[in-house]
Amino acid sequence: MDQLKRRYTTHYPGEGTTEKQLDEIEKALGIRLPKSFREISAFYSGGLLGGISHFAIPDDWEPNIKQETLRLRESIGLPSRFIVLGEPPESLIVMDTSGNPEVIWTDAADAANWADRALASPVDAWETYGAFFEVLLAEEEEERK
Repeated sequence: MDQLKRRYTTHYPGEGTTEKQLDEIEKALGIRLPKSFREISAFYSGGLLGGISHFAIPDDWEPNIKQETLRLRESIGLPSRFIVLGEPPESLIVMDTSGNPEVIWTDAADAANWADRALASPVDAWETYGAFFEVLLAEEEEERK
């Protein structure tokens, strides 16, 4: 994790999320955040990375993962174990807080099918949030060459 932090802070200032803020997100959403997500959140609080706009992690910024997760739980019945990380054009990136893979990037048209995992389109998936973050950080580094 230290290597990811060094690589990230080479390009951006470390603007992390506090443990208290992460605890409040867990309480509000009724979940436990994966370890790699908590560790990365100590220096990354959301925003543009690897050409993808991620929702803010702290809920004093908007849009943020808590409000977007609650919105999709209400509007499409997103199962409570998922957290919405971002909504790139015509797609959705979610984190499964109780399963593997942890990060799943799918077509937006499949968003309403998450309850039964009856997805019509193939997904991109990463075993951990750390693996997902590392791929996007590598893309960011490549763009900066």
